[in-house]
Amino acid sequence: MVGDPAATTDGFLLFDKPLGWTSNQALQRIRKRVEPRVRGGYLGTLDPLATGLLPVALGTATRFLPYFMASPKLYRVEVTLGQQTSTGDCEGDIRAHGPVPNLDFDEMGAGLAGRIGASLQVPPMYSAIKQNGVPLYRLARRQLDVERSPRPIEVFRVSLLDWTPPTARFELECGPGVYVRSWVEDWARSLGTVGHVSALRRLRVGRFGEGDLVGWEDLESIRDRLRSADQALLHLPRLELAPSEASRIIRGQRVVGFGLVPWGPVRLYDRRGAFLGLGAGSGPDGLKALRLCPTGETAGGADAATASRETGESPGPLCEKTARE
Repeated sequence: MVGDPAATTDGFLLFDKPLGWTSNQALQRIRKRVEPRVRGGYLGTLDPLATGLLPVALGTATRFLPYFMASPKLYRVEVTLGQQTSTGDCEGDIRAHGPVPNLDFDEMGAGLAGRIGASLQVPPMYSAIKQNGVPLYRLARRQLDVERSPRPIEVFRVSLLDWTPPTARFELECGPGVYVRSWVEDWARSLGTVGHVSALRRLRVGRFGEGDLVGWEDLESIRDRLRSADQALLHLPRLELAPSEASRIIRGQRVVGFGLVPWGPVRLYDRRGAFLGLGAGSGPDGLKALRLCPTGETAGGADAATASRETGESPGPLCEKTARE
């Protein structure tokens, strides 16, 4: 199947990123193994230190990546307190030392729980955020430190798993945009010390967890492992369209007469259950297209029937036309 031009590769691969790989290396190796010309992208960069769930979009699924990014994420984090590094993790040089907190398990857990909620976070220098077109990590490698604007983040849950000084292990559930390294440094500072991430694994993105992961050794059968595009979007409301309405939407025309339609994205299906793309409210009683599948060709993802049973609704198949670079 590898390199077969007659086959299509469209959907989300829930890849178990190995230790030491960058997220881009993972994407390019997957594309090379499956079909080098297929369009690809990934959600939520994982540092080389980090392992676990890296959602990789292939083919037409790439157009829906921005709408999957709002999904909450769950991490298992290991932190070494008392040492600060240049990168915020164990790959950097030690820059400072601090005391190891003299706290018992309950006190440490209470301190973590106090960090739950919305706050502002300054992104780390070792990140892919660009300043004047240049990624911050490139500036950091040149020993430059530039001012970064704080960004809003939200942490939903922190659960302490183990505290064996100077190492703490916990689970962190958060919204999009959280840099765990920066969060750990801020938490250590609140304890009157310094710290860095010594291990990190992403356990879940949205509804997908460790049980959904596909390892490198399993990629020979990748087309059987793909999740259809709309399966990554089940956190969005669903709307079924009549034939005439579906016809207008796929031509990019506004549809009226819906009543109240959410301003945010909604999943659009025809009455056969085919996934058409995403839409949103457009003025009183109106609906407009946000992002559409190619029309005329649809193919169900490998998990469509299973997901239908689990969620009680037909997820709709993924549009099949393969996008090329």
